[in-house]
Amino acid sequence: MDLNNSLSFRNTRPHKLPLTLWLLITLFVFVSAGAHALQPSPQQIEAFKRLPASQQSQLAAQYGIDLPQSSNAASGSSSVQPTVSVMPLTSKAAGSSSESPKADAPKIASPDDRLMPFGYDLFAGSPTTFAPVHDVPVSSDYVLGPGDSLKLNLYGKENSFHELAIDTEGKAYLADLGPMSLAGLTFAEAKQAIVQTIDQKMIGVKASVSMGALRSIRVFVLGEANLPGSYVMSSLSTMTNALVLSGGVATSGSLRDIQLKRKGKVVRSFDLYDLLLKGDTSNDAQLRSGDVVFIPPVKASVGIRGEIKRPAIYELAKSETVDQLVAIAGGYTASAFPELTKIERYGDGDELQVHELDLSKQGDKQVRLKDGDMLSIPSVLSQQSGIVKLLGHVHRSGVQSWKPGLRLSHLLPRVDLLKPNADLNFGLIKRYTKPHRRLQVVSFNLAKALNAPGSEHDLVLNELDEVHVFGLYESSRNSVASEILDELRAQASIATPSKEVAIGGNVRYPGAYPLVEGMTVEQLIHAAGGLTEKAFQLRAELSRTDFDSEQKRIQSRFDLNLTDASSLSKVLNSRDTLQIKTIPEWAESEMVTLRGEVRFPGAYPIYKDDTLADLLKRAGGLTDYAYVPGAVFTRVELKKQQAERLADMQRRLKEDIAKAELTLANQSTTGDAKQADLGEAQKLLDQLSSTSATGRLVVDLEKVIEEDSGYVIPLQDGDELYVPTKKNSVTIVGEVQLPISQIYERELDYWDYINRSGGTTDKADEERIYIVKANGAVEMPETSNWFASSSSQVSPGDTIVVPLDADKVDQVILWRDLSQIFYQIALGAAAVGSL
Repeated sequence: MDLNNSLSFRNTRPHKLPLTLWLLITLFVFVSAGAHALQPSPQQIEAFKRLPASQQSQLAAQYGIDLPQSSNAASGSSSVQPTVSVMPLTSKAAGSSSESPKADAPKIASPDDRLMPFGYDLFAGSPTTFAPVHDVPVSSDYVLGPGDSLKLNLYGKENSFHELAIDTEGKAYLADLGPMSLAGLTFAEAKQAIVQTIDQKMIGVKASVSMGALRSIRVFVLGEANLPGSYVMSSLSTMTNALVLSGGVATSGSLRDIQLKRKGKVVRSFDLYDLLLKGDTSNDAQLRSGDVVFIPPVKASVGIRGEIKRPAIYELAKSETVDQLVAIAGGYTASAFPELTKIERYGDGDELQVHELDLSKQGDKQVRLKDGDMLSIPSVLSQQSGIVKLLGHVHRSGVQSWKPGLRLSHLLPRVDLLKPNADLNFGLIKRYTKPHRRLQVVSFNLAKALNAPGSEHDLVLNELDEVHVFGLYESSRNSVASEILDELRAQASIATPSKEVAIGGNVRYPGAYPLVEGMTVEQLIHAAGGLTEKAFQLRAELSRTDFDSEQKRIQSRFDLNLTDASSLSKVLNSRDTLQIKTIPEWAESEMVTLRGEVRFPGAYPIYKDDTLADLLKRAGGLTDYAYVPGAVFTRVELKKQQAERLADMQRRLKEDIAKAELTLANQSTTGDAKQADLGEAQKLLDQLSSTSATGRLVVDLEKVIEEDSGYVIPLQDGDELYVPTKKNSVTIVGEVQLPISQIYERELDYWDYINRSGGTTDKADEERIYIVKANGAVEMPETSNWFASSSSQVSPGDTIVVPLDADKVDQVILWRDLSQIFYQIALGAAAVGSL
């Protein structure tokens, strides 16, 4: 069933159907056509549902409706819910998709994708439901027709209420009065006629007439509508109601000439811009049945962009002027500069022409626009005037008012306007000289300016100056100086080299700084935040580079005494570099820590020539419980070296394990022993990963205490000595059945301790067993000849290490070296932990 057939069907009403049911079926047919979504009333739905299922199906088949099946059909009830909502139109429905020919926007010179055609979104979408309007007051000039009804109240001698429906012949019937012809009369005329008839024929009875139910009318919306077609609506509907119902005007349609056609003639034209811009609905005519709302194609269009309140593409109703277009677009913004307006226009050929207009002149305002014109309104320049800027280490930074004669002391009259720890000795002013706007940098001493207002130190500020105040303990000065230097370098040339100087060494903020006119060594030091406590003032070095007439480089150096006024007042040249040296033999405070069985443990400051023996004397020596052979001495430098060795071993072992795994994977058969070898290697890698460097330095503390002249240990910053209490245990680690610590017994040798730990494993290297002494030294029992018997080799606090036999796991070629290093470091650390 097509749209036109479904709509024409509505004019034919079966005689035997109740009005409510007929309206319901009409709504269903209209929905099935897809022209417009309607929402029947609940009463209409209930009336349809009360019909037997067979009659529902018969009616649906008669009018081409497919009813959905439900479980209730067999019981004679219907689950049909003819609720159809209208969704808001998408951009495609509104005509903005390239798939629809109506979506093409007007062609504008220099098209701007950000500009949208004005006004087309006003009627986009549709009402969520459609229902005849009953509760809207009817005007006195409303023309009655078939389908309308009037409410008649009689009172006086008798009281009664009647509803007079106008039939298809235009007549209404009232008992005892006969037919009354009301069609074609206005509501006021019909009301007067009924009242007069009652007065004449019913003595003693008065009448009150009001409007009842309104008839529905059918109108056509054609042309460039988003959803053109035939629509049923209230008899009070207007042209704009029809536009809303049809989804609005497509972007290819005209908003300036909406036409109402009646019997083939245009009876009203409506310019929607009057509604959009002025709220004027005087030409929004009321519709009659059979009317046509016609939307012609869009007329000439122009665009306007830039500093205008409503940038868009606008349709021309006639040959409007530039001034009229500006008014339609809402006028200029506050930052507009209409004196330099440009209009882009297609010429007679293919070329695009650009014309300049001064819209402050009446003649240019009256320029007539043409189809496709694009008007561009520029903005005023963002350049400010009558200001200075205060930036940096101040409480209130930002723009300040400027007037002639403004000085630093006027801008910053009090020190409390500065944040704490402001640098009063050095600040910078960025200044752009006229007329070429080249950067000039000026420095100032705020302390001198505040102490002597109006003096030469209290600089007079120019308009647009930027005053930068720095803090003593913030590094923002480096970033500010860097930005200024970039700009100075950009404007440098052979004739005018970049104006910059550098300072290094013992100043708070070393680096490059702008060279201000007449800058001295003292001012450069202030620019860098001043000298640090390590600065050597008696001898600074100034390096200078010059070029002779043949552009040969000439270098020179000057020694400066920063306690001498003549050196501080030396004027700097571009590219000079000042180096502030360090006080000879200056050293930061260095500390060494004593822990354990020391009479006065703690952290002690040291000098460069201090030794461990000197420090022990200062600490009162050792207590009676000190175990001297077990002393542990660590050093930060050694800890870093050991950490690097451990990391390197982990990396090498990972690579070796990966190679071994690859070799085994390429072999057709692999033995369990080789797989076990890889497992052992992985265990070793895990141990290395969990091992941390100790930084232990093996020392013989007994020789230190005895002050052996040939055994001296100089101290370094971060050294630490730990003297444990007396120990009475021996630790056995490595390839033994049960690594444990045992009570020291003088008569036992190292094999006795190994046997007490369950003996060695099958992977033990019994020929390389060694002992880690309590002081960290390593001894090999079979090779040492300084002891009298094997038992004398073991002392309290010692650790006996049974290493892994690398020859028994030949898949990992680095194990022999790695195992030795590992057991010296990792297991040596375990020995330290046992103290």
